Amino acid sequence: MNLLKYISPLSFALILVACADESPLDIIEDDIDEASDRAFSKANNDEDRSDCKDGTNWDLTVEECCEKYGYQCEKTEAKKCLYGTSSHSDSWCCTNYGYQCSYGYSSSSAKSSSSAYVSEADKCYYGTSTKSNTYCCNNYGYRCEYVYSSSSVKTEVVEAHTSTEKTMKFTLTYYKQKSADWDGISAGGSYSDGDPTISFSIYFIASGGQTTSKSTGNLLSLQDQGSWSGSKTSTFDVPIGTQDIKICPNVIDKDAFDNDNMSSGYCYTKTNIGYLTDYSAIEQSDYNSSKYELEWEWYLY
Repeated sequence: MNLLKYISPLSFALILVACADESPLDIIEDDIDEASDRAFSKANNDEDRSDCKDGTNWDLTVEECCEKYGYQCEKTEAKKCLYGTSSHSDSWCCTNYGYQCSYGYSSSSAKSSSSAYVSEADKCYYGTSTKSNTYCCNNYGYRCEYVYSSSSVKTEVVEAHTSTEKTMKFTLTYYKQKSADWDGISAGGSYSDGDPTISFSIYFIASGGQTTSKSTGNLLSLQDQGSWSGSKTSTFDVPIGTQDIKICPNVIDKDAFDNDNMSSGYCYTKTNIGYLTDYSAIEQSDYNSSKYELEWEWYLY
């Protein structure tokens, strides 16, 4: 006679449980532990993301914050090398990241700029990514200012920045005093009593908003001279990724006891620099000034 027919269903279930490696309670406990671990990991990731965004994370390096979440990228050593603010030498930056090589040394072991690793988040931050602005905005939160929503359609703003190293040649070409009595002591309404010293502040603005400022220094100094024309030149390195160039003229009337700031206070911006061809001259003037006429030009190459 078959003994199995005398075994009840409950007894059979107990036999199966006894033969199993884990009890049902152990299995449930394992599932709870796994769920708890996942929740803890997610909470840690959310906390790390928030701390990276605020710059208060002490568990991750700035490189890890940049790579994982797209935050703190401007503080990475690669970015410091790119913009010349690293505490390391130019040779070190050249060897490790391919930046500042023109100021460092030539070596077969030095990496070329084409082989230097830059994360996609960094490229989005500095506006050098080949991805769309929408991609950078959705994935890293960068370049969202160049994307706007209309109903359900997102449209990108057309813009262009420099993708290679450029040099700017800046030239002051013309000055003329337009208001009388800069000295304040001329009785005849003189238009040539000013002693102007003229310089320019120049701002190279990247597509991500980062700004590099330069100064021409004093290009022209006159004494009791109402007008001038000629060529006073200064040159600058233009950072890669520059989209806009803003130029602010500074005109100071030097007196024996005090200097008067005659500047108009206006700046003049050229946008979409990446569209300019080499040696294409841009002519500008301080047309907002009521005290003088001032003209200059510049080009990139």
